[in-house]
Amino acid sequence: MSLARTAFKFRGPMAPVFTAFKDDPAQTVNYEVIDSYAKWLKERGVDAVLVNGTTGEGMSLSVAERKATAEEWFKACKKYQMTQMVQVGGAPFVDVAELARHAENLGVDAILCLPELYFKPKTEQDLVKYLANVAKNCPKTPLLYYHIPKNTLVDLSMPKFIDLAEKEISNFIGIKYTSNDLAMGCSCLKENRFIFLGGDAILCGALAQGFDSTILTTLNIYPEYTFEIFKSMKNGDFAQARKKQKELLAIIDRILQEGDWVQAMKMEFNRVFHTNIGKTRTPLF
Repeated sequence: MSLARTAFKFRGPMAPVFTAFKDDPAQTVNYEVIDSYAKWLKERGVDAVLVNGTTGEGMSLSVAERKATAEEWFKACKKYQMTQMVQVGGAPFVDVAELARHAENLGVDAILCLPELYFKPKTEQDLVKYLANVAKNCPKTPLLYYHIPKNTLVDLSMPKFIDLAEKEISNFIGIKYTSNDLAMGCSCLKENRFIFLGGDAILCGALAQGFDSTILTTLNIYPEYTFEIFKSMKNGDFAQARKKQKELLAIIDRILQEGDWVQAMKMEFNRVFHTNIGKTRTPLF
């Protein structure tokens, strides 16, 4: 087993954090709010964060902004004893490589990476080659692939990809799986793999199938529902788990009346958090 695999221990719910923007024409990143944001999550039982992911609008930030955001979250995670994963993909490869080197030098707990978004991989082997090139820039840090085909349009077989990646990339440890195809997701599950579910609406069903880790936007806002679903499923109280899942679904439906996922979720977060973290940045509206 690789050193990277044994170095990463976290399992359970992880929050993909929002990026705060100031109310100025450039929507300058508001780094000052990160410490209180981390403290707020920790007080609500959230022990891990994903930085610069989809919820965090990482692909709408400059390389310098992504680095600075990762650095401020690194300080906060050390202070509040939280696990930090950083998403480095969604940019030209030279920038992805730079972000991967930066994340490793910073000392984050794990790195997550999207596929190439323009010259898209056509096969699972193509995707492995891309991630292997990323891994050369962060060889000592646990590395995961970010599977979100609705956004990337890269919809390859994840079981086949993982089997290949484990053989060819020494620090590869798993994936973030953001898809409603639970059949394929379940085929990815295996002991010592890290498979993070990225679907708030299918949490109960995924846990029933064997998932044990999640990266869910609603953990920022109403983490108690995820925790209750985890607890109820572990205790065999399936009726309570289904009840809480239905309640969470109702909340999600209400939130999405105001827009698409990231925009609407960020608006809801602004209602419950003690500091307004601004609107989403272009290309989101």
